[in-house]
Amino acid sequence: MGFLNILIGFLIIEVYVARPVCCSGILRKHINRRQLKLIEGSMNLEADPCENFYEYACGKWADYVDGAGVNFHDTLNMIDYQANRQLSRHMKRLRLRTSPRFIRKAYEFQKSCVEVERYQPLEYLRWLKIHESVKWPTLWNRSKVHADFDWVHTLAVMRKYGMNGILIEEIVYQKKDDPSRLVIDLDKPVEAEGFVPLTYDNFKIMIDSLNVYTSNRTLQNLWQEFSAFEELLLKLDDIPDDEGAQLITVRELPLTWLQKYLKIVLNQTSIDMNMELYIQNIPYLEALDALLLQYDNRFICKYLTLRFVWHLNIKGPENFKDEDCISAARSLLPSAMHWLYEQITPEIEQEVPKIHELFNSVVKHFKLALRSNDNGFNSTILNYLLSKLDHIQLKVGNLPRVNTVQVLENLYHNITLNASDFYGNHLKLLHFGVKAIHEANENTLYTNVTNFFHLESYETGSSSSPYFIQRSNIAIIPWTTLQRPIYHPSFDDVYKYSSIGFLLAHEILHGFDYTGLEVDVNGKLNSQQYDNILANERFDQNYQCLRDLNPNVIDEKIADVSGLRYAYATFFSLHPEALHKSLQVCGQEMSMKKLFFLNFAQFFCGSSSSQDFMDTSEHGADNDRVNDALLHFSEFAKTYGCDSQSRLQPYKTCNLWR
Repeated sequence: MGFLNILIGFLIIEVYVARPVCCSGILRKHINRRQLKLIEGSMNLEADPCENFYEYACGKWADYVDGAGVNFHDTLNMIDYQANRQLSRHMKRLRLRTSPRFIRKAYEFQKSCVEVERYQPLEYLRWLKIHESVKWPTLWNRSKVHADFDWVHTLAVMRKYGMNGILIEEIVYQKKDDPSRLVIDLDKPVEAEGFVPLTYDNFKIMIDSLNVYTSNRTLQNLWQEFSAFEELLLKLDDIPDDEGAQLITVRELPLTWLQKYLKIVLNQTSIDMNMELYIQNIPYLEALDALLLQYDNRFICKYLTLRFVWHLNIKGPENFKDEDCISAARSLLPSAMHWLYEQITPEIEQEVPKIHELFNSVVKHFKLALRSNDNGFNSTILNYLLSKLDHIQLKVGNLPRVNTVQVLENLYHNITLNASDFYGNHLKLLHFGVKAIHEANENTLYTNVTNFFHLESYETGSSSSPYFIQRSNIAIIPWTTLQRPIYHPSFDDVYKYSSIGFLLAHEILHGFDYTGLEVDVNGKLNSQQYDNILANERFDQNYQCLRDLNPNVIDEKIADVSGLRYAYATFFSLHPEALHKSLQVCGQEMSMKKLFFLNFAQFFCGSSSSQDFMDTSEHGADNDRVNDALLHFSEFAKTYGCDSQSRLQPYKTCNLWR
């Protein structure tokens, strides 16, 4: 029996070696069958596609996909989980002696993370007391030991280690008229959702993590004290700002403590009084200053301490298992982990030209639409738009492609980690991320796509979601994105164009959404052309129509609606024969048009528990994204035969870029 198994093994090897074309065909058929099985397994046939296509295409996804709702909650989360598992396995068998130094640092962080037996956030405060001379007040009562608390110093140190949007927001922008120059912007909390107060549940989780005994009465008193303060902070958000952003110098800052704050954040012994910066919402800052004067420094520092502990909780690993620590390493050392993932998936490199070809095909079809000029723009505006589209670039994998290892060695040169000190490592890497953004060089701002690499935030570093950098006019597809069910080399084009093709089209359209239109081909903000575009009556009507869907995510609506349209148009123009083809799906004959829409929805499929979380995201809820994109693409209603009373049969379609 053993000899027979060996003989069969040799025959299988010979078949795969001697007949690669045949077996390539077998592999292709197998991969496409698996994708179709995923689509079939995800479908809820009891749902009406004309009423809720998301439920029809994704209603059974969580039941069909192993690990859904436990290890991951949606498709994007799933491919990140898969990438984390691959990286975790590889990290365990790294040959450290022959690895670049930046990979050894990633290993040291990973090792320190997985060895944490019990999370002890007080270790962060002890580390900062030693290295930043920060005095931390006790949370429970007044200390008998006299201490002079300095809330400005405390707030600035916390910003150095990544905390932002508490009291004020400090962001680094590219200058409006010169994208190669960085300028600091001071504002009220505005990024993401603005100032987000603590919930009681999060407060309780945080207090429990401190492992310090306190009575329930003391806990309630502390909660009431903090929540009352946060209610006052929330009221300040309603103060209007009639002036908007102003370019001023440090010398002109309206509050003297802002100079001290910046000096600490920038780690300077003395700050250049002539340094330019943007400032916004000055009335808010003045009202904040008046509010803080009503509290003693001890209370403000106590509040900041609590918020900082929560910041470290959400900017760290969810747990301390291998995959959690790998995800944290991807967030904190993104370029290093991008490089490592590329080393363990070298086969993706041969797919890069194909991704570029697909990208260029979508650009070509979008250019045809621009030239048709349905909005009736004048020649100046049309040239403005076409020039921008002609210079849009794609980068597959967010790494510099010239002297890659040396560039990354230089990037991480000043980081020293300790394989037995997770808390110190975590703080050092958070500080590195803030410092790197403040000191970004021209290769990370506006340059040729070959040398370009984006300094990613904690959130984007560990995500496989593609994104668009408007000031650089570059779309980035992370290397980790190129895996099933989003992409596979053997996928038929209908799967490629309805998944990665849609994502590419979506990112291209971010250069032409409500925000992106103000950025010209050189990365400068061109208010004159922007105002001229917005003044176009037909453009404005379609914009307002899309805005009504969800004004908080209007740019995403524009990219979803037009992105789907151009991915679809590109595929069927390249494959006109597909218009007349069909295949068996769930035992019934379905056209390739229907298959396109079904696979498009796969990127958004998730468990029902993930929808509540996504409702407040910067993209909006996934079910709304699918249904809204289809509602405003009349081809969908025709394909599925939706009657005039159906939810997804549009009364009119809204699309900025027909």
